[in-house]
Amino acid sequence: MLGPKGERRDELRLSGERVSVGRLAGANDIALEPDPQRLVTRVAHCTLEREGGRWFVLDGAGVNGTFIRRGDELERVTSRTALRDGDTVCILASLSDTGERSYFELVFRAAGDSQATRAAPIPVLRPSRSECLNYDPREARLVLVRGEERHEIQIRAQAHLLVRHMAERNAAIGGAPALCTHEELMHAVWADEPMHTRTELARLVWELRRQLEPLGAANLIENERRRGYRIHTCPADE
Repeated sequence: MLGPKGERRDELRLSGERVSVGRLAGANDIALEPDPQRLVTRVAHCTLEREGGRWFVLDGAGVNGTFIRRGDELERVTSRTALRDGDTVCILASLSDTGERSYFELVFRAAGDSQATRAAPIPVLRPSRSECLNYDPREARLVLVRGEERHEIQIRAQAHLLVRHMAERNAAIGGAPALCTHEELMHAVWADEPMHTRTELARLVWELRRQLEPLGAANLIENERRRGYRIHTCPADE
């Protein structure tokens, strides 16, 4: 396990049928500490469960969620999800004033004799989201979609450039939240204008999240520490 600053923590060989992960050492097999901001909101934040030769992760419905990183993709766990060798289970550990996130990271390594390592690749499950952001570049409208509800989000011109670029990047890879680096986003917003900084970019993202917060949807824009941002947009047919 890696701590929120990237420091290596204990290694644990998974055994039995269930391993609990949460904020209290006495109540969990894996304790997420320290947690000074109390972002791990449940005693049992998530669990790892074995079925035959495979391990699955199941979120415990905490406010800040559980995520899986595969390569450059970070996806929220919304259902019981099979783990692949090399997957990283990510749980929010700290949140800066500008919205920058760092995670507790549990790197999953399949045992050499596990049937799962010899099985056919497990498909990536992409369950439909109950909420997402829809951006219409022709009308320059950003809309939060939550079931049958629609909420238009009023944002300034620079935020439109940011969201448009991120939505186009998602569409280019089939709709999944694409990691957009700081450099590409700064170019998308300010082109070749000099004297713009990552702090300005972080401020722009923070303003956008602040617009979503009253609707409980700030989590639809995610930060990858030292890398960039992702946005959860709606499928093309919504």
